[in-house]
Amino acid sequence: MNRPLQQTWDLDVFFPGGSDSPEFAQYMNALEADTNRFRSELDALPSPQTAEAVAALQSFVERLQDLQTRLRQAAAFIVCLSAQNQADRGAVRLGGRLDGIQANYQSAMTRFDVLLAEMPDTAFAKWVGSGAMAELAFNLEERRTQVRDKLPLEQETLVNDLAVDGYHGWSALYSTIVKQIQLPYEKDGNTAMLSAGQFFNQMLKEPDREKRERLFRQWEEIWTAQEDFCADALNRIAGFRLQLYKHRGWDSVIREPLQNNRMSNKTLQTMWDVIEKNKPVFIAYLERVAKLMGVERLAWSDLHAPLEGKDTDVSYDEAAVMIEEQFRLFSPQLADFTVRAFEERWVEAEDRPRKRPGGFCTSFPISKQSRIFMTYSGTGNLSTLAHELGHAFTST
Repeated sequence: MNRPLQQTWDLDVFFPGGSDSPEFAQYMNALEADTNRFRSELDALPSPQTAEAVAALQSFVERLQDLQTRLRQAAAFIVCLSAQNQADRGAVRLGGRLDGIQANYQSAMTRFDVLLAEMPDTAFAKWVGSGAMAELAFNLEERRTQVRDKLPLEQETLVNDLAVDGYHGWSALYSTIVKQIQLPYEKDGNTAMLSAGQFFNQMLKEPDREKRERLFRQWEEIWTAQEDFCADALNRIAGFRLQLYKHRGWDSVIREPLQNNRMSNKTLQTMWDVIEKNKPVFIAYLERVAKLMGVERLAWSDLHAPLEGKDTDVSYDEAAVMIEEQFRLFSPQLADFTVRAFEERWVEAEDRPRKRPGGFCTSFPISKQSRIFMTYSGTGNLSTLAHELGHAFTST
């Protein structure tokens, strides 16, 4: 890999100019127009009771896949813009606009699912039994089955529209809160105001336990001041979901998550049983760490702290080499992919203000690339970087 590595990602390869990109504006205009057209034409389709009606429905399958891919490309670009600079109001506006387009698309998909459900069983089996539809048979059957457990089309459409501001919109409140948070951090006699993400990283890697606990108290105090807003947001999100489930006649709050993950409740319980069974291994590890730190019981702020006397801070360039070397022992293909990701600037790792806290990986399906977001400030972030590179490899 070339040295030194750049720690900012390249988004211009997708749409030059960030949130002011003329190319992305044109992309969004076309996406909105095509989604509107797709929905209106789909709404006009008759119930697929005849061979002609089934053939007409089939012509929409390729179009809906194209729209979904384009929506994912737009969503990935916008989430990257928002994460790299929380003060980017243009990105906020783009996100709001995309939410509306996605709600329209979801309503179109609900109509599509209803048409699938209205298709006679024999006609559906014949339709997905051969040709191009055979590859989509599982997904189409799944959608056909699940829509029967939902509200009538008009009500589900209303839910999609209301969810933009009444459900998904609550995440915007969190973004508004977190981007305003700044905390003082003193080092070498100088005090700097850090964003929430920067402060969190510094707190976790602080070797002095007394200072680390003091920083943690600051962290708790700043979030305690926001707890009512956060609690309100979480309650409204849960309330929206519970009311929707009530009207659908669903009696379990985990029904939809299980559906989305194609998992049975039995599988979920088995996973938890395995975790419970193996907890002693993790408890023994934590007890050992506490002993090495010379404390009776670990505090939350100790979980990722460096052990006393250990200078293990690793630079970003060193981390890249270590990750590549370890990946190569496991998979040369994964290692080569990692080299490409670093050299083509797929990773946003720079430690600077205004970035969103945390980390994620998102894919750009049209471009067949991924982007990784994080704030790298030393060894504690090395595993996060490796983790997200694994996501990028599997999703690109």
